[in-house]
Parts: sequence; structure tokens; C-alpha cells
Amino acid sequence: MMKKFLGNTALIIVSILLTYGLMEVFFRFAMPYIPMAFFNNECRELRTIGQTSKQGTTPISPYIAILGDSYGAGQGDWFADNRYNHNSRYQAAHVVQDITGRDVISLSRAGSGSYDGPAIYSVNTLRYLNKAGFDIPAPEAIVVYFYEGNDISDNLRFLERYYAPEYDEAKLFDDEYFSRFTDEMDKRFCQGELPRTQDKFLVGNLLSRAVEGMIYSARKKVKPLPQGTRFNAILDRKEVWLPDTIETDLTGYKPADIRKSVRLFERALKRVGNVWPDSRKVVAYLPSPLSTYMFQDAGAKARLHASKELEKLVGDAARQNGFDFIDFAPEVRNAARTKYLHGPKDWNHFNRAGYELLGTAIAKTLAPAQ
Repeated sequence: MMKKFLGNTALIIVSILLTYGLMEVFFRFAMPYIPMAFFNNECRELRTIGQTSKQGTTPISPYIAILGDSYGAGQGDWFADNRYNHNSRYQAAHVVQDITGRDVISLSRAGSGSYDGPAIYSVNTLRYLNKAGFDIPAPEAIVVYFYEGNDISDNLRFLERYYAPEYDEAKLFDDEYFSRFTDEMDKRFCQGELPRTQDKFLVGNLLSRAVEGMIYSARKKVKPLPQGTRFNAILDRKEVWLPDTIETDLTGYKPADIRKSVRLFERALKRVGNVWPDSRKVVAYLPSPLSTYMFQDAGAKARLHASKELEKLVGDAARQNGFDFIDFAPEVRNAARTKYLHGPKDWNHFNRAGYELLGTAIAKTLAPAQ
């Protein structure tokens, strides 16, 4: 009896595994023909296909690609207000599409820095999608974000993890030495493969993440952050107190750390230019909330000065590599005199007003290339 039970159980397990394996094979062959909305329940690389800032499954040339971190991915109150629905419209990419009429895709990864985002994730994602059969051409225009709020710290962590252990950090500014590092990063991370093992089970992801997404959107309720006691600002001629957790105080970094971080960004731009040499290339500098509003605390002038100094370094790095530079910070600060561009729930990302301002600035910059 037990032997028969074990035999039947084994047969059922084998049948399930075989069926699942066939589904995985079928899904891979059928991917280019599956409706785009399905891909928003997949891994982040495949969610590129589900993005709603384009007309169809794949972007139509001359399309625009946005490279960055969570700002490029569209995190913030606009997305939260849409209940984190990836099938909605909630970020600068959608604004750029509405204004220019061109398809826009975001090749951005939340949590990334200046190199692992634009120079690794973006490159690997397009290579993977093309290997998967989507046949996506090179973008006609590329917009690379530099976010003042956390790119410095993210870049320093990247250098500590990848450059310092295997390369000599003292030679960070040696172009030939860094080129070898770039080649090594390409071999390790940009071969058009999914980097996380769990993401390779495409059918499993489709089912599990669909359920997780429904539960998440139903339960996730983010409340506005309470006002803090550290940062008072003038907004529309009134004194307001912003949350204590807003990003970021650049005056806490050593000048050497700033230089190392900007160097990494400059090398990332070099890499992006080599991968897509014929694309028009633009850098957008996004100031942090702590250098955006008219603060009245004792450290406000020093933070603003540090922000302008960093913006100059980033602009120089952009122009050095043939990128146009969007002088966006003054526009943001001017708008922030009368209205909130962040929050009230997520104070470290733009809200709808902020993303509309950013999208409009990008569209204006790219308008001559239409």
C-alpha cells in the first residue's frame, strides 16, 4: 500500500514539474506576443516591457530612455496615489511622452548608484530583452539622472564593494586602469542574463507576483509624515517644518569622497556613450529636498553652497563626455518657493508636481532633436 502511495505521489510530482517546465518553455517562446500588462508581474528587467510610457510592447524609434535610480523608476507620492499600479501613469517618463509624442522607457533600478544603474543595469536589461526576442533598437536619446540625495553614498558603497577589493582605489583616476575595471564589470554583469536566480522562473514570477501585487496595493497605506523639528522653510510666505528624515546633507561628506563619487559617475557616462554612441545624451541633475526649499536653519546656506558645487562637478563630467546638461536645480528651487514638490508621504522623491516639472524640463531639452 505504501509502495503504491509513494509511486502515485512521485508520478504526480513528476507530472507537475514536467507541466511547469513546458509552461516555462512556452512562455519564453511566446513572450514577444504576450500583452504588455502581464510583464508588470515579472522581474524588474521584464517590467520594462510593461511600462505604460510607450505605445506598445516595445518602444518605437525615435524613443527616449531614462537611466537612473528610484527617481527613474518613478517612486513617490504620485505612484502611491495610484496604489502602486504599474499599469497607471505616475512619473516623468509619462510626462515626456505626453509632451513629445515619443515613446519613453525607463532603464532605471531603484537603489542603484551612478554606475550600477546606468552602466550596468541599463546595458544588461536591453541586452537581455533583445536575447529574449523583443528586438529593441538603441534609444535615439538617453537621459541620465544624477540624484543629489543619495548618489554620493550609493557610489561610495559601490566603490567599496567592487573597485576597492579587486582594484587599487588609488588608481581610480587612471583612465586605462578604470577601463580594465569596466571590461570586468561588463563580463560579470552585462551579458544579457537575469542576475537573480529567483527571477529565472518566469511563470512562477508571473503567478506569485500577481497575487503579491494585489495584496500589496490593497494593504499598503502610507500616511503623510509628521513635521519635524530640525528643518524650517518658507513656503508661499509661510513658515513650514519639514520632516527630519529628508535627504541629504552634503556638508557631511569629505571633499575626497565627493570627488570619488563624481569620478564614478563620469566613468559611467563614458561607458553609456561607448555602448550607445549614436544616441543623443543628456544629464539631469536632481537636487535633494534639503537643497530645494528655502530653509531658515543655521546650516541652510552651507547645504545650498555644497549643492551648487556638486552640480557644477556633475555638469563638467557630463560635458566632458559629450552629454548635454539640464540646469534643472534653479527651476526646482524657484517652483518650491510656492508649492511642495515632494511628499507629503514620501519626502525623498518627487510628487506629481515635481515629476511634471522634471518631465517638462526633459521634453524641452530634447525638443530640438525631434
